[in-house]
Amino acid sequence: MPLRLLPAALLAFATLLGAWSPARAQGPIDERFAEPDLPTPDLARLASGQPGPAYWQQRADYAIRVTLDPATHTVTGSETITYANNSPDTLAFLWLQLDQNLFAPGSAGAQVFPPEGRFGGGGFEGGYDIRRVASGGAALDHTIRDTEMRIELPAPLPPGATFSFEIDWSFAVPENGADRMGRDGDLYLLAQWYPRMAVYDDVSGWNTMPYLGQGEFYLEYGDFDVAITVPATHLVGATGALENPAEVLTAAQRSALDRARGGAEVVPVVAAAELSDPASFRPATTGTLTWRFRAENVRDFVWAAGPRLVWDATAWEGTLIHALYRPEATQWREAAAMTRHSIEFYSDYLIPYPYPAATAIEGPVFGMEYPMVVFVAPETTPEGLFDVLDHEWGHMWFPMIVGSDERRYAWMDEGFNTFINLLSKKAYFPESEPVLENTAQYASLIRAYSEQPIASFPDEFDPGGPGLGVGGYIKPGVMMTALREIGGHELFDETLVQYTRAWAYKHPMPADFFRMMEDGLGMELGWFWHNWIWTTQTSDLAILGVDQTQSEGTWTVTVTIDQRGRLLMPAAVTATAGTATNTVTIPVQAFYGTDRATATLNLPAKAEEITVNAGPEWGDINPQNNTWTD
Repeated sequence: MPLRLLPAALLAFATLLGAWSPARAQGPIDERFAEPDLPTPDLARLASGQPGPAYWQQRADYAIRVTLDPATHTVTGSETITYANNSPDTLAFLWLQLDQNLFAPGSAGAQVFPPEGRFGGGGFEGGYDIRRVASGGAALDHTIRDTEMRIELPAPLPPGATFSFEIDWSFAVPENGADRMGRDGDLYLLAQWYPRMAVYDDVSGWNTMPYLGQGEFYLEYGDFDVAITVPATHLVGATGALENPAEVLTAAQRSALDRARGGAEVVPVVAAAELSDPASFRPATTGTLTWRFRAENVRDFVWAAGPRLVWDATAWEGTLIHALYRPEATQWREAAAMTRHSIEFYSDYLIPYPYPAATAIEGPVFGMEYPMVVFVAPETTPEGLFDVLDHEWGHMWFPMIVGSDERRYAWMDEGFNTFINLLSKKAYFPESEPVLENTAQYASLIRAYSEQPIASFPDEFDPGGPGLGVGGYIKPGVMMTALREIGGHELFDETLVQYTRAWAYKHPMPADFFRMMEDGLGMELGWFWHNWIWTTQTSDLAILGVDQTQSEGTWTVTVTIDQRGRLLMPAAVTATAGTATNTVTIPVQAFYGTDRATATLNLPAKAEEITVNAGPEWGDINPQNNTWTD
């Protein structure tokens, strides 16, 4: 989109923020004011950033029967997928994701990430054994390409029609499933475990980006009816509500869960002392039991099973909260209470948690999120456990409720989530300074490593450094706190809630977020998106000079600000004299074609201290030059 002159009305509004003047005449076109080239709004995605009357989205419902065999570390399943074509297009074929093929010998992901790497998938004799693909008793022609499968439809699928088909499959569970799933001894964490539909949307058609390990997922919403058969000695935690507790739990466990539903108390459902005697906490100790779960309007389903799991439970507003962990993970005794805090905090800040259950499961995964379930490592300190648990629970809003495309736009889930985590941690640990820590970490890392733009796709971040950590998590968190300062906390928070509500269970794109923010804040922010997302420039404002004059009992303070970083930011200048303060904000337009601008402030006495963009919320990487003292 070409550069635009600032509308006169916005200029008039900007001047109300305070007296400012450019230090010199504007120069040639300033590339710092470039704007992203956004798609033209239409009736599906409105100019306001909201989904329009023509917005459509596909749907996939799953009925799955699966069995775990610990003796061979094998999962065997049979599923029926009912796919609804809500698009205006007639489809001749379907694409599915076969994520377990990341662990097949010679997979594409194995060529990108070494087997010993965090996201490595090679070095394991895994992958799917697809035994049957059929519909109505007739086999369906299909082609498997690494982590994707194309199914030829027996007849074109017109708009408004549905198609049901079955797949039978099995796979060996990898020990380290690219740090997203896997097994550790007799504990199994099962994610990316069933063939699932690829997304077909109004932006890219079929989304067939391969699963390489580092990038995450983009999925359709639907209902899941899942039956999980495991050894009778095992406990199971999963997405959704347990449908048959009388068949798989003891009377004492069902009674404990009823008590847990009553409030904030953490109730032991299975205590560590019981684990040495399976007969004390299992309704049967031989053979198998089948656990049945149902989940509605979710984008994925995961589960875990093991025979040595402590089980704590509590509740919040009708949501049953579980923590399942091995007894040696002693920090996890706080996990249920921490989870309750996260669910309550994000429900209050954004929109209420909509699901009947929230289950935290300890195991061999550093931290990973799925609908109603998080997998988190043991951790060694309460703060460390909280940081990871809270981060994963924040993902219930981004991207579990707001279903963004994680394969392309990690910042729309990881970055938004990092931002809300900073607020949640401050509430749980009032003495902490999470925003300061995040901004300082950002400044430190970009000095030590080559930075990549936030706009980079996850699989394009350098796997040898903290590229994804900076570009997908830390810097977008800094960006969001900075935008909250620019737009004002109240308006920003209100607009983020509106965005969350408007795109709940839908697929927003970056342009939708940009437009909703600009509408809600009443600001043109093309320069902001361009600088933060498409460049690796940094913000570094400095107080270059101060001049003070007195006239008739009033001190006039003239402050010259230097925009030393190439990442444009407005300059909030505050002067203090005793208990009196005055703040003037120099808008970014004052820096068009120049690095310097001045602010004029009035005080009843001589200024003792002057700051510009004070506080880590502004994202300034060099706070040492943001303060002047007399």
